[in-house]
Amino acid sequence: MHPLVVLLALVGCAGSSGPAGEREPLRRELTEVVAVRAHVAAIDVEKRLVTLADESGGEAVFYADEAVKNLPQVRVGDELVGELTEALVLELRQPTDAEREAGTSSIEVSAVAEPGQKPAGHFVRRIQAVLTVESLDPAAGTASLRGPAGNVRVVPVRDPRNFERVKPGDSVVATYFESLRLEVVAPPQP
Repeated sequence: MHPLVVLLALVGCAGSSGPAGEREPLRRELTEVVAVRAHVAAIDVEKRLVTLADESGGEAVFYADEAVKNLPQVRVGDELVGELTEALVLELRQPTDAEREAGTSSIEVSAVAEPGQKPAGHFVRRIQAVLTVESLDPAAGTASLRGPAGNVRVVPVRDPRNFERVKPGDSVVATYFESLRLEVVAPPQP
């Protein structure tokens, strides 16, 4: 399941009525930030395999593809630090013509460390889609949402008051954003 749909299910969507029964756009945003920290327990530069261990001692082996520059700079004991940020913005409103024509749009940008430095990188992705409220089922506490490709997903509605505010045919412009920043640093000196 696409992360956008999962997050949308957690948030639900809502609208409100303004003067003379006009529907005001509603915007909701969820953001989650997770710190990443592990140390290099083992490394096989030739096979590009890096074993990372977390604070609890749990280990996992990762394959560092060619996008990981400067792998020979990594040493056992180095630390991998970073941050993962995910955000979802939901807007119950009419999409612009450009948003409607784009269907699902995705933009990705990445940056890596300069040659000779320890590996580091920053990856950013933005995905936007226009969803349509297909149907509502207050008894089950769910809504059916149709995506740009015609796929329909049944999702839980977080706030029961939304059944009074949303109607079939409403558009939800959903924008999912994720940012992953990682860098390898020398271990702290004792």
